[in-house]
Amino acid sequence: MQRVLSFLTLPRLVGLYVVLFCAVALQNYLLGFGNYNNYLMFARPFHNLLLDKSIYGLHPELYDDNYKYSPTFAWLMGPFYYLPVLFGMTMWNLLNTVVLLAGVWFYLSDEKDPAQQRRVALLIIILEALITAQNLQSNNMIVGSMLLGLYFLRRERVWQAAFFFVLCLFIKFYGVAAAGFFLFYPKKPQFILAMIVWTVLFALAPLTLISPDHLMAEYEEWFRLVVEVKLGLQVSVMGIAEAWFGMSKTDDNYRIIEAIGATLFLLPFLRFNLWKDWLFQRRMIAYFFLFMIVFNKMAESPTYVMAVTGVALWWTTLSEPTRLDQILLALVIVFTSLSPTDIFPQVVQKQFFQPYNIKALPCLLVWARVQYQIWMQPSNSNPSVIADSAMPSQYQPDRQH
Repeated sequence: MQRVLSFLTLPRLVGLYVVLFCAVALQNYLLGFGNYNNYLMFARPFHNLLLDKSIYGLHPELYDDNYKYSPTFAWLMGPFYYLPVLFGMTMWNLLNTVVLLAGVWFYLSDEKDPAQQRRVALLIIILEALITAQNLQSNNMIVGSMLLGLYFLRRERVWQAAFFFVLCLFIKFYGVAAAGFFLFYPKKPQFILAMIVWTVLFALAPLTLISPDHLMAEYEEWFRLVVEVKLGLQVSVMGIAEAWFGMSKTDDNYRIIEAIGATLFLLPFLRFNLWKDWLFQRRMIAYFFLFMIVFNKMAESPTYVMAVTGVALWWTTLSEPTRLDQILLALVIVFTSLSPTDIFPQVVQKQFFQPYNIKALPCLLVWARVQYQIWMQPSNSNPSVIADSAMPSQYQPDRQH
């Protein structure tokens, strides 16, 4: 194993991401229609936009299942509609991979040793990112876009930051929540304006194909689907509470858990004197990536690339990982990332891992560890100065005059 890790230098690891994630598109294509329906459901609603028909409801001649994404996402996927299926699937996975790699690359650009931190982060993330790629999902793009948005926020390039956050809004809306970290950075009014402008532009983009009345009706249907969406697999605290403690599967119980999680996430923001602290910012962002999945009643295996990215971001904040930190990372790799793979027998997966939501447990433990570290971090005596000694000297925003 050590020889394999030594062989995987950063350039080779980036190449492995590209080759491997494109190869699984070919694998899905060869396995048949049922294995790439997700891609068809992304690419083919554009057909209905061209015909001025609703993209929602069942369209078995195009794809199985109901389309649950925004009209803007259907419009953005237009180029893929015209591509042959295999080539389109490959380009779709390539696009997701490039955005994820770019997000990790730029987000970690201010570290003391960015090349090493990028390599470590990509090694931690790769298995979960592969699961997403195998399912032809958009989660890798969402994670990469969130990281790019956070990077541009840090650099005070608010228009670029807002673009990536709004992109998340129109694909999987929860990704836009990362925009809340604008509170840590300057140019708040400019950022809010940029968010409004990009949201309007993205929302109105389908007008190039359909009428205003039709677009309004499509948005109404999308909002209805978002509100009435059925529960996912609950690979989260909710699933653990049900499987381990017999909690009833009710909306009230889910709201209580969500409220507890949201409160615990928001409380550290009361440490106002740490808002400009480099280490505090990094820990809160890692904490956010974990929270968004661990307390998500819709969480399923392909979404865990976000939670494990949170683990990777947390790991890069540790100058000297303790034995406990090392154990937690090992648990994430084994029981979160490897548990759905053929390394474990099917009987173990179906009789133990899946019923008891074992995949969620290591990320929940890391979430608790990050919370502890956030609260144990000493307060700065001068809140106007980024005081953490680990902050790289090259950390300077790009000033735009």
